[in-house]
Amino acid sequence: MTREETIDRAYEAWTRRELDVLVSLTHPESEARPILGANIGTGVYRGHDGLRDWMRDLHGEWETFETRVTGVEEQDERSLCTIQVRARGRASGAAIEGEMYHLLEFREGLIWRLEAFLDRDAAVQALGAT
Repeated sequence: MTREETIDRAYEAWTRRELDVLVSLTHPESEARPILGANIGTGVYRGHDGLRDWMRDLHGEWETFETRVTGVEEQDERSLCTIQVRARGRASGAAIEGEMYHLLEFREGLIWRLEAFLDRDAAVQALGAT
């Protein structure tokens, strides 16, 4: 499977809440630094258990949370994904729609690290950092 196919499958699984598929595309020593994690007191999620915790936390806060990859830029073992997000808050009912950026790093063909950005310039700068 190509890196872009892995990315597409991962975000489709995320939207469909197919956690087993998402875990199968993620390295066992993975690390995720989502934007929304800081809002609930967790800045980093590690490993498959961390991924499960992240999805539980995310879906605990959001009634719906849909993601769609609209662009991918690659550099070495890194991919910068432009993500279209549509979500509705569980408690507030507030709807959000917009873009965010995920910098993904790969190991052994699996997603190893995810860092989220709201600012495209910061995401592009992180992509170019060595």
